[in-house]
Amino acid sequence: MNLNIRTGLLVAFIAVGLLPLAGLTWLTYERTLAREFNEVKDRHLLLAENLSSALSRYERDLRTTVKTISSTLGRTGKVENSQELLNTLGIQSVSIVDPKTGDILHSSANSKFSNELLAMIKGYATTSNFEFTPVFKLSQGINALFLVAKSGENIAVAQISTKYFQELGKEISFGEKGHAAIVDQHGNVLSHPLDHWVKAAKNISAVSAVKRMMNGETGVERFYSPALEGDMIAGLTVVPGPGWGVMIPQPISELEAKAFANLMPLLAGFLIAILLTIISIRVSMRWLARPLENFNSDLQEQLQSGVPKAVAPCRAHSNIVELQEIVGAYNELARTVDNHASELAKRVYEDTVTGIGNRAYFTNGSKEQIRFRTSQEKRGVLIFLDLDGFKEINDVRGHSVGDAVLKAFAQSLYPAAKRFMDQKFRGITGTHPIIGRFGGDEFAILLPIPCDTENVAEICEELRDAVSKPVRIDGIDIPCNVSAGGAIYPDHGESVDELVRRADVALYRAKSKGKGGFVLYNRRNALGGKSEILAAVTNAIENDELILEYQPKFCLKNQDVTGVEALLRWQHPVHGRLTPDLFLNAIQKTNVMRKLGDWVAARAISEAIELENAGYPLKVAINIGTEHFSETDFVPSLIEKCEARDFPADRIQIEITEDVMDTSRTHFKETVENLQQNGFTVAIDDFGRGFSNLTRLANIPVDVIKLDRSLIDEASSNERVQALLNSSVEMAHALGSAVIVEGVETLDQVKMAELAGADALQGFYYSASLTSGNLLDWMEARAANVPHQQFAKLNKSFG
Repeated sequence: MNLNIRTGLLVAFIAVGLLPLAGLTWLTYERTLAREFNEVKDRHLLLAENLSSALSRYERDLRTTVKTISSTLGRTGKVENSQELLNTLGIQSVSIVDPKTGDILHSSANSKFSNELLAMIKGYATTSNFEFTPVFKLSQGINALFLVAKSGENIAVAQISTKYFQELGKEISFGEKGHAAIVDQHGNVLSHPLDHWVKAAKNISAVSAVKRMMNGETGVERFYSPALEGDMIAGLTVVPGPGWGVMIPQPISELEAKAFANLMPLLAGFLIAILLTIISIRVSMRWLARPLENFNSDLQEQLQSGVPKAVAPCRAHSNIVELQEIVGAYNELARTVDNHASELAKRVYEDTVTGIGNRAYFTNGSKEQIRFRTSQEKRGVLIFLDLDGFKEINDVRGHSVGDAVLKAFAQSLYPAAKRFMDQKFRGITGTHPIIGRFGGDEFAILLPIPCDTENVAEICEELRDAVSKPVRIDGIDIPCNVSAGGAIYPDHGESVDELVRRADVALYRAKSKGKGGFVLYNRRNALGGKSEILAAVTNAIENDELILEYQPKFCLKNQDVTGVEALLRWQHPVHGRLTPDLFLNAIQKTNVMRKLGDWVAARAISEAIELENAGYPLKVAINIGTEHFSETDFVPSLIEKCEARDFPADRIQIEITEDVMDTSRTHFKETVENLQQNGFTVAIDDFGRGFSNLTRLANIPVDVIKLDRSLIDEASSNERVQALLNSSVEMAHALGSAVIVEGVETLDQVKMAELAGADALQGFYYSASLTSGNLLDWMEARAANVPHQQFAKLNKSFG
């Protein structure tokens, strides 16, 4: 009787494994869930204590700052140079209040207290020690805490924003709904994922976890959350002193889900164990084990040989239907593969027209050779070939003759390349030229070259000339002139795709020069000639391929970043990121330069607004070319761009190089004055690189002079250049211009520029150029250290 193997396995599974598996799975789930609860108790309590520590530090900073500033207010009636620290700590105002009249005697900012607020403040100002009030909802619809104390006969009051609590709470989130909650000493919400609870300062003191915090307890609590409408578990603690409560709750449903998810691998393991048990039981049955072992043995032998072949029926004889069908299907597949193996190999790697390797063959072979030779620090060149005038051969003589030409030419390539290698590169062993047809009349050759070869282009030209020979078809000699382009590995890339793309670019360059020649890839010329670059840059502007990067400018007076310089980059779809020096020369003195300048100005304004919205109102410098600067509508167009985005003109600095001054003196001076009258500032960039026109500079009062990086580079090792640096700064200041030193890369250069009297610095010492998004991250990372610096300065000023 033939059995269905699925039926047999199912019966064995139910009998042997299902019931024990169900019981064991439930027991494991309960233990896993218990372990999750134990872990979460420790983790949540640690998070709560860490958050409490952060609030304790914040509370100490608040007390120290308010005490210092209120003392100064009481003595002098005013406080200077403290607003930045107050803003950092969220202190909206510090005031001295007459408790009898409610009048504000002295204040760091305009403040006003309602009768209700004044009554609360009096209730807490019982001693000279500062005490925190509960959160209070002001008439403006915002929440605030107050830090109050007696100050002689008066009361010192600090109004503190609750924004810090909200931001601190938002930094903690995990799972789907795990979060942090902070309440004041009365159980009013200071931070919570529900914004309307925060705005209303909702009192949640009825929640059991909050009650424990109000009692000053630290620990772990399970409770029902009205916010999330479910059971929660939380680590909780309090902040000593003000009595603020901190808890880190997480829905219990998430722990249950995690426990179940952790159970899945174990469940899979149990299933595998059940299957193995079933197999073990069946192995004892010779009628199943022997044919399976024989079949497996035959397959393993074939795997080692790499050649599939039919299995003898006697070796896999069985009365199980499925096994018989599997063996029969495999034998049929093996016969099919064996019959067509040679044909499949040809289709995979052989070009059907020429009989040489196709693109797949070339790519696979080239990968191996490139990997081997680059690991040995050796070089090679990929040459891309194209038959000149092949279209005419097809059109005039027919496609059959064209195919014959391709075949004859292709089959001559390897002997010619090998012969060429034997003549030129006798020292290279163990490698050979790899040749393939890419399609149409395009062929590729990968050629190893000696490491000391300098004249690669000349050698490739000789090979191109060697393969440019007529072929004889039906007694007729048909010329096969060839144009070629090449790319060297690893100089121009290490992947086959990169080398092919760049060799193709070089081939295009060769054909544009008149065909029948060879061009080696050159990154500077990769974009083509002037007309191609003009078209490509225009297309890049329209397709938004251009981006701006920004390099920060560090103001020595403010000890902070106050501006950035916008630098143009082209994210080319083929050549990757390109700097302006690769394409600006080709578009100078054309209308494309004007279009590019307009794009840069518009994009810089747009991204400066985004930075301002994020809290960084930086001044942005943009570089303007001679042609754009000389346009009569340059200034009106710039004004229009600023007005369209409501962007202040004094936040834009126009940077021009010294050669712009070589335009009409009258027009240049008028343009500079027009810019300054409308609020823009003007900077002379790269001053000192060329022969500076000092007379012209004296007659045109530019706002900023940027000293070229060559001065600071050489000043550290050349006293004469250092003297020139100092004199340049002194001269610029005498002319009423600020000085920015470019190219600052070391601390010694920073000190030297500062001693020389520079106003601002720019260079890799502070940062390389950054995209707008990375610049924002960079500014925020810097800002994290500012409060400590400012606090130290404040202590010093009051000390």
